[in-house]
Amino acid sequence: MENNQQKWVNLSYVAASLLLAYVLYVMATKFSVVFDVEGRVRSLDKILMVSSVVIGILFFVGLSKSETTNNFMNETVSEVAKVTWPDNEETLKGTVAVLIAVTLAGVFLWALDNLWLYVIGLVIG
Repeated sequence: MENNQQKWVNLSYVAASLLLAYVLYVMATKFSVVFDVEGRVRSLDKILMVSSVVIGILFFVGLSKSETTNNFMNETVSEVAKVTWPDNEETLKGTVAVLIAVTLAGVFLWALDNLWLYVIGLVIG
């Protein structure tokens, strides 16, 4: 069980690191356009990509070496494993109930809006 938990923890670290690297790359690309750096630096795209990947790897290493982060993530994974998830029938019934409630609320608010438009039209007109 512990090995399976650590696998999920490491996967979450990889996902967070990839997301950070991607966001940094996109932001750096946008800022390079704003500050007109791409014309002055040769191979700026490659430099930004490599630096984003390096920062992502450093972030992953930092997360995986942190005892506090590992304890928190292991506790989170063990708590998620205790969750009782609904089956397909319960999910379908819940979805239908939400769709009906949203439709009824929408129709009610539409009718109320039209009523107020009519009343305001009588007052103004």
